[in-house]
Amino acid sequence: MNKRRKQGLILLTLSVPMLWWGVTNFMSDTTSSNALGMMIAISITFGGLFAISGLVMLVTKNSLGIWNPDDKDRGESILASQTKVEDPPIQKEVIINEKQEEDKMVNTSVELMKREKELEARRKELESLLAEVTKEEKAVEKELFEKGWTQQEDGSWGIT
Repeated sequence: MNKRRKQGLILLTLSVPMLWWGVTNFMSDTTSSNALGMMIAISITFGGLFAISGLVMLVTKNSLGIWNPDDKDRGESILASQTKVEDPPIQKEVIINEKQEEDKMVNTSVELMKREKELEARRKELESLLAEVTKEEKAVEKELFEKGWTQQEDGSWGIT
């Protein structure tokens, strides 16, 4: 049994008494204080949350993007601009001249294709950052307009 399934079972085990206590006290309608009412609400909320989380952890794999040291596909969250493409180590063998030229052409093409993929990933990353900045800029301009500021023709701001 893996660690994720054990955690799911622990959450389910914790949710049962929390839900039971919260629901029975809520149904008995004997809440005598605000503090007890808050504890009942918190117990029901966390009991339900633990139950749902435990079930999800039992049914699914680690597909939520949470890093787990046991996973073999580590490093998915590294940005493309943070990676470094390295050539494989060169094997020391005697190769005839024609084979060397062919390999040189293939290696050059492969390197160019790797570089093109890397540049495309960086371009996509920059486009997403630009879109985020533009969105935030529009929101700030909207807030300024709501507060009575106006933008002049030269791009400066003034109060009307």
